[in-house]
Amino acid sequence: MSSPARAETLEERAPLTPADEVPFVNILDPSFRADSPLVAEAQEASWYAQTPLGPAVLRHAEAAALLRDRRVRPGSPEILGRQGVTDGPAARWWLDTLLNNMEAPDHTRLRRLVTGVFNSRRVEEMVPAFRRRAHELLDAVADDGRCDFLPAFGDPYPLQAVCEVLDVPDSVRPSLAGWARDLGHIFTLGVPAFLPRIEAALAGLREGVDELVAIRRREPGDDLVSALLQAGDVGDRLSAEEARDLVVELLFAATTTTRNQIARAMVLFAENPETWDLLRRSPELASNAVEEVMRLVPTMPAISRITKEDIEVNGTVLPAGTFFFVVVAAANRDPRVFQPVGLDITVPRAAQLTFGGGPHHCLGSWLARIQMREAFAIMAARMPGLRIDGEPVWRPAAGLYGPDHLPLAWDAQPSTA
Repeated sequence: MSSPARAETLEERAPLTPADEVPFVNILDPSFRADSPLVAEAQEASWYAQTPLGPAVLRHAEAAALLRDRRVRPGSPEILGRQGVTDGPAARWWLDTLLNNMEAPDHTRLRRLVTGVFNSRRVEEMVPAFRRRAHELLDAVADDGRCDFLPAFGDPYPLQAVCEVLDVPDSVRPSLAGWARDLGHIFTLGVPAFLPRIEAALAGLREGVDELVAIRRREPGDDLVSALLQAGDVGDRLSAEEARDLVVELLFAATTTTRNQIARAMVLFAENPETWDLLRRSPELASNAVEEVMRLVPTMPAISRITKEDIEVNGTVLPAGTFFFVVVAAANRDPRVFQPVGLDITVPRAAQLTFGGGPHHCLGSWLARIQMREAFAIMAARMPGLRIDGEPVWRPAAGLYGPDHLPLAWDAQPSTA
């Protein structure tokens, strides 16, 4: 997919309607929160708000429709260019090889090959391994009644889960965690400052995955890498480079985003002890809990898109080339759809939009859902009385949002060993 030849300036981008007819929210303000009362007021006034970077869709109906609309394309490639990063290894990976940023026909072909082998059935087969890893991690801290959640569970668990799916050797897994975490800085609005770390992480991940792909070509197994290499018809199979970049993307997404999402969930559960206790008593509600967590505290609060042609929404025209955000953190709290708006795991809810929609719906959504389902049920059973045990340290709200330090405490249970 080619990037725009020249990024338009903010002054060149004409408003969709007169400025006094729609709310304005400053998403570049470091204190901005997509789930704030200010955004809720804007949502009540209009289906969208203006921002310094373009329109922001706030209501669920319009957000869902635009995410499904094939007249839009991913906006994330342009975000990188607007920060002055237009070339180099990270830019080329982001623009040319990241599946989620591609368009048809390349996106259609690769997604068809991947979804044929990477699906909920394959992930469900790994559930016993996910449970074993979760218990192993909790065995180290459960009797203590407190931990720093990220190094104890939040970082290693999603990495171990995706490595089980890929059958990555234990010896190389620790290196992958650091690389995936550093690569996650590409989702921020401060990419230039992190560019050396991003590119070093990308090189490390690619080198490690190249070795894994080479091994699976020589010795196929019952794992996702082997399945990817054998997917499709003769003459239309993934090249070694395509397989490598897909595995790098999966490692990066399944560790960085799921790590932040689980950590945000633990804060939400600690703030809602009655829900945590209900989950402990009724683990069959874990799937509902996953959807509610994704709805209320998404680690990616907004999804960017660009219109490929003029699109009319509620009488307002989004001209071709309009860069806009779908603020899923606001749409997921739209009182027109969700009543009550707050946390409720007792009944299935309307669809949350955190995984996107349409042809670019998150490819790893089943992996994330199943990882979290198993983790929440096990942690609720082994960490009763969950509470915050100090002051969390949070990442900047722009980009992937979550804590970097999360002290938790719980009522330690007598050991049965």
